Amino acid sequence: MLNVSAWNLILIVVNLLVLFVAMRLILFKPVQKIIAARQEEADRQFEEAAAAKAEADEMKAQYTGSLASIEEEKKQALQQARKDADKEYKKIVEDAKKEAKQIKTDAAVQAEAQKAQIIKKAKVEIADIVVNAATKVVGAQSGAQMDASLYNEFLDKAGEE
Repeated sequence: MLNVSAWNLILIVVNLLVLFVAMRLILFKPVQKIIAARQEEADRQFEEAAAAKAEADEMKAQYTGSLASIEEEKKQALQQARKDADKEYKKIVEDAKKEAKQIKTDAAVQAEAQKAQIIKKAKVEIADIVVNAATKVVGAQSGAQMDASLYNEFLDKAGEE
């Protein structure tokens, strides 16, 4: 049988108290320190991850904003290029029209000058023909017969040319 005496009971209680204190000092406190350190490390890693996520979200927002502004700048640049090209096109067409008009005017002036020159030459030749005919006829005939002869010769010479 089990002999339970007061001294045994006191020794068992003292042993349990000593064992509890020893276990607490040797085992529980270091384990609690390790657990607390690991908890702090996990909390720190969670905070770093949250900070990195916040930074990544901020960078994503900046990237999206930059992308939108670049897209807008691209649209504006294309519009400006179209406007510049349209202005250049209109300028080239206008210059071509002016040049064509100038060429046409110059050609008309040149044609008019040539026409006047041809008419002037024709008048001179006609006058020469008339004078030649008159001198030939005057020397040979007189009066109405001379006039008819001059007229016929003039017609003959004018018809040849």
